[in-house]
Amino acid sequence: MTFADLISRRSLLILLATLPLFSLSALEAGEDDSKQKTIFMRSGWQTVNIGDIGHTPGTLRYLEEYLPDVKVNLWLHRTTDEVTAMLKQRFPKVNIVQGKMNARGKANNPEMQKAFDESDLFLYNSGMHFNQFWPPPIYIIEACTATNKPLVLYGQSFDGFAPEDEAKMSELLSRAAAIYTRDVESFYYLRKIGVTSPSLAFGPDGCFGIDVRDDKKANAWLNAHDLKPKEFITITLRSNTPKLKATKGTVMNPTQPTKEDIAQNELWTKKLRTVITDWVRTTKKKVLLAPEVDKEIIHAQKMILDQLPEDVKPYVVNRDPFWNVDEAASVYAQAIAVVSMEPHSCIIALSMGTPVMHLASARHGLKRWMFRDIGLSEWLFDIDNEPASQITRALLKIDAKPALSQSKVDRAMHTVNTRSKEMMGEIKEILDQQ
Repeated sequence: MTFADLISRRSLLILLATLPLFSLSALEAGEDDSKQKTIFMRSGWQTVNIGDIGHTPGTLRYLEEYLPDVKVNLWLHRTTDEVTAMLKQRFPKVNIVQGKMNARGKANNPEMQKAFDESDLFLYNSGMHFNQFWPPPIYIIEACTATNKPLVLYGQSFDGFAPEDEAKMSELLSRAAAIYTRDVESFYYLRKIGVTSPSLAFGPDGCFGIDVRDDKKANAWLNAHDLKPKEFITITLRSNTPKLKATKGTVMNPTQPTKEDIAQNELWTKKLRTVITDWVRTTKKKVLLAPEVDKEIIHAQKMILDQLPEDVKPYVVNRDPFWNVDEAASVYAQAIAVVSMEPHSCIIALSMGTPVMHLASARHGLKRWMFRDIGLSEWLFDIDNEPASQITRALLKIDAKPALSQSKVDRAMHTVNTRSKEMMGEIKEILDQQ
């Protein structure tokens, strides 16, 4: 054996001897880089409103699709066994917690504290909580500031703060890593009051991502009420009436209706009754009174169905009992069109591929402009001022031209999904900086 062979053999033995140590050191050095990123998502505002239920699975679906390697800890404000079961079945990897938190980021139970502490980003899901009508959740901003955790406000409407609070709220909101407003009017408002979040832009409501369904339950109910696929429309009422049996912690809307509220109820329901009557008499097709909020079931019965002409009543069904959002989605998927005073029934229907008409009142806030901002202005109506005949005309056009209507739905959802993908990309960039 030559001296060169001896050196080569010795070098090989040394390399083999040190390889396990080298590999271990390399893994340890890269441990932080490979750590799974985690999002703490706040959602689930109500369970008496399918829109508030729908925000959660919608945004979770976008997270699952575009950020598949990110872990999600979900903080639900309210839930039921049925809602939790639906979420767990569709998103088995999501860790669900409940509890309270203070402005220092301290939770009232260990499970929630652990979920918050391990998260790299706080995502506050879609809604309209930052305004002058009720105390905004400032503690969330302060908790994220205290723990150096980036905050994303996802698909929010900002209906304005009291003038004396605008400077303070501008400073607080500017701390957010990203703010996505689900309507462009909110975007302009935040710019006007000086919000300087690093990413401030239009971004659709998370409910648009919803894909949960319960076809079995929906089909059984539709069959029981002789409602055939694509042979009925749905009508959703939003009235100025309280829930008849108040549930503790449930927000009334309003608690004590004024004479003006009652007069507005009559204006709205008269137009809805006219649309229903003209639809039935023209098409001989059925109508489902579909509640977005549970309190409206009895009001739809009394203020709409009971007051319809006798020849129209047999064509109209009032949905009772209330439903979960997955069953509602399966029903909306089979409707010719969803006509709703509430925006989220329209959102759920669009996500299912169904044409919609949103009959909005200015008193219900800026969120009505969501439909204009995704290209559906012709299906957005001012129910306070526009005549029922215009609503009926647009509805009959949807029925007469299904291919054209479907094209409009597809175009709007392409806009929504493209922008939602971009938002998720920006969220990933924020996570990667942590």
